[in-house]
Amino acid sequence: MAPSVMLDNASDFQSTVATAHSNGTPPRILLLSPPSLSSHPEILDDIVAAHDRSATDIQMLDRLSLSLVHLPDTTYDIVLILLDADQTRTESSRLLTSSVLQLIVKSLKPGGTLTSQDGTLADTESSERSEAIFAGLVIENGNMVKPNYSATDSVPLRLGKQKADGGAMATTSPVGTGVVSLNLTGKRKNGPVEDSTAAPAG
Repeated sequence: MAPSVMLDNASDFQSTVATAHSNGTPPRILLLSPPSLSSHPEILDDIVAAHDRSATDIQMLDRLSLSLVHLPDTTYDIVLILLDADQTRTESSRLLTSSVLQLIVKSLKPGGTLTSQDGTLADTESSERSEAIFAGLVIENGNMVKPNYSATDSVPLRLGKQKADGGAMATTSPVGTGVVSLNLTGKRKNGPVEDSTAAPAG
């Protein structure tokens, strides 16, 4: 009896989880492709099919590293680094230099994420992860995230309490001047400054 053969038609692509904005618009996604995928259009087609084409852009990593293409600032919610044709990240890791990562970070919206197709970019100790952190990203939930500094709470600065040992004390000057004076000893005398110049010998 001849052995039966079963074909696996499932895609090997691990889709990026992306939720729509509160207003119902899909998130803007940038797919960064390594050069090897240009000779495997069927792989790239499968990846593109898993995303909303109206909200998804594609750029080649090698063209970005050579400054042949430019990314718009503060545009993308997600930047996804695609796997090489052999399902590794050898090519993309080599192309993700500090200058390229700085361009990617600039293109992300505050709160936007940089991730890889295999989901290991933030989990693996690598030079690309270190460079991403140096470029301004932080690690959150397995992704590299651009901090949303506009949502950071301000911390009030409190001045005016004198040290118990009579040390430095900060006091505010009359309202409207915006000047803060320091009383370093707590014993400063009022009146003109005494002349400490020694009298010449008679």
